[in-house]
Amino acid sequence: MHRRVLLYGDATAHLAIARRIVDSATPGLSQLGTVWLPLPHLLMAPLVVFMPLWRNGLAGAVPSLIALVLGAWLLHRLVKRAFGSGAAAWAALFYCLNPSLLYLSAVPMTESIYLATFLGLVDQVGAYWSDADPKHIGRAGAWGLAASLCRYDGWFILPFALAALVLKSRQPSAISHQPSRVPESSRRGAKAWATTWRFCIVAGNGPVFWFAYNWFYFGNPLAFLNGPYSAKAIAGAASYPGDHALGIAALYYFKDVALTVGVPLGVLALIGFVFGRRWRRQPVAWLLLLPLPWYLWAMWSGNVPIFVPQYWPHGYYNLRYGVQLLPAVTLFSGLVVAALWRAVRRLTLMRGSRAAAGVAVGLAILCGAAYAEMLRAPGPPAYAEAVHNATARLAMEQALARALAPWQPGQKVLMFYGTYPGALADDGIPLHEVIQEANFHLWQHALAAPHTYVQWVVIESDSPTARLVNRADLRQYFTGVVTLQVPTQHSIEVFRRK
Repeated sequence: MHRRVLLYGDATAHLAIARRIVDSATPGLSQLGTVWLPLPHLLMAPLVVFMPLWRNGLAGAVPSLIALVLGAWLLHRLVKRAFGSGAAAWAALFYCLNPSLLYLSAVPMTESIYLATFLGLVDQVGAYWSDADPKHIGRAGAWGLAASLCRYDGWFILPFALAALVLKSRQPSAISHQPSRVPESSRRGAKAWATTWRFCIVAGNGPVFWFAYNWFYFGNPLAFLNGPYSAKAIAGAASYPGDHALGIAALYYFKDVALTVGVPLGVLALIGFVFGRRWRRQPVAWLLLLPLPWYLWAMWSGNVPIFVPQYWPHGYYNLRYGVQLLPAVTLFSGLVVAALWRAVRRLTLMRGSRAAAGVAVGLAILCGAAYAEMLRAPGPPAYAEAVHNATARLAMEQALARALAPWQPGQKVLMFYGTYPGALADDGIPLHEVIQEANFHLWQHALAAPHTYVQWVVIESDSPTARLVNRADLRQYFTGVVTLQVPTQHSIEVFRRK
């Protein structure tokens, strides 16, 4: 069962980061690394302390499942406030039952956690537009802080959320009507400035913290962007579909969204987007659409590739990003269903409620059937992606676990931890017995003189270990145990102290 929980290499890596915060030769915040933002790992850390929950992946699944429920509740609340209970019920139902999101919420991934923070921010912006109560500004800032510490998508939405808050603060309904000698234009400006300050002093701490963290630990405030483990470094010079081709990027991303939400729900959402009028006056609807320009830009810039099986190169890669537009899709489709409900009730007079309910139930069955169809092989897009890309990695991970099976407590292991951390979890090897790349100076010293520090050395070809380890020391003090080879994976050499 835990293999299905840990199909994604990223899922295993998220658990690994969380584990090394609390169990490492050098535990603490230095173990967060440079690439992924810290909030999901900090949420997993209290549970990953327990060895069984680390090994089976549940330490990461629990926060994701809680976030799924929280996200559905927040989506229902913000849609109900702006558009009514009917659209809200529809949106929450098809949000939390989406097969891809359900799978991503049952594994140690960040999608449902980020969506919960994103929806919390949008909810508070909507609340401020509803009653202009200043308390919602600080709460929006708190949700924005959480979103900005979860995914870089959160950085993108902050200025748009701020713009929505400032726009409302400048409206007459948000200005006190008490007698004053100060001109109304000045009061509007002061209110806008106060709104900006309240939001930024909270939400802005996310990016500021991450710049400072990267600078303090790695000497480069942009290490997450251009460091050796960044997406830019991993991608290299490869070109992907949509790279500086906006039309192609849109084609691939919309196909991804269609695969994720199903054709019926997608068509209803498109109708609601094109023909709906009520949503255009509601900032929450515009904010829910922000994942679209974000991912189109990410694909256009070459930073984020998305492969769909129907188009070249006919692969499964980053299909899970389609769920980021799920809140918007469920909202717009819910608006159509609610409008049809009202129209049918007006047209059918006495039997309006039953007829309207029949229409809503019929559409729900149609959209639900599309969801059910996704459960057939190869499964929902997010699950199919995980399965498609897991085979070779899991084979190497299991082979490495078998090679390290003779390990005994007290024996130290030198290895690059970022590629196959699941092998250590499989064997139950505590990370304080492992010297790995996040141990900084200890890692460098162990590479220079392995026999002084460790009893096991794991060398993955084309890794920092392979490039930096003292080979003469290995030949003198260690015996080769096995060389592991799996198609499409770098080979691995395992050495044991003589």
